[in-house]
Amino acid sequence: MEYIEKLKEIAQNLLFYIDEMGCDNKLSILRGWSLIGEPSYGEVLAYQTQRRSIVAGYNYADKKIIALLEYSGYTNTEIFNQWFEEHLCPSLKPKTTIVMDNASFHKPSKLIEIANKFDVQILYLPPYSPDLNPIEKV
Repeated sequence: MEYIEKLKEIAQNLLFYIDEMGCDNKLSILRGWSLIGEPSYGEVLAYQTQRRSIVAGYNYADKKIIALLEYSGYTNTEIFNQWFEEHLCPSLKPKTTIVMDNASFHKPSKLIEIANKFDVQILYLPPYSPDLNPIEKV
C-alpha cells in the first residue's frame, strides 16, 4: 500500500494525526420495525442541545494531544482552516507531516497554502480507512 510506504519514510516525531468529532442529542430514528401495514413509533427528546465539536492533533510517538479546540456547531472549511493556521501549524516543527482523512473541508487549496507557509506536509489517509488514524483510538 502506497500510504504505508510513505509513512515508513517519515520520522515518527514529525508525524501528527488530526481528526475532529462532534456530539449532540439530535439522534432521531427514521425507520423501525412494525407489523405489516402498521406504523412504527419511537420516542424523541422534547429538547435539543447545541452541537459541540472538537478538533485536535495527535503525535503517536509522544502520545500527546496538541492544538485542542472545542467549539459550538459543526466543522466546516472556515473553522478548520482557521484552526489549522492559528492553532495547529504554529505548534509544529518545519517538515512535519500531518495525516488527515478525506473530509471535504480538508481539501481546499487554501489548506495547501497554509501548509506551505509553515513548511509542513499533508498526507491523506486512504479513503474509508479510519483504522489507520491513531487519533481515532484516543
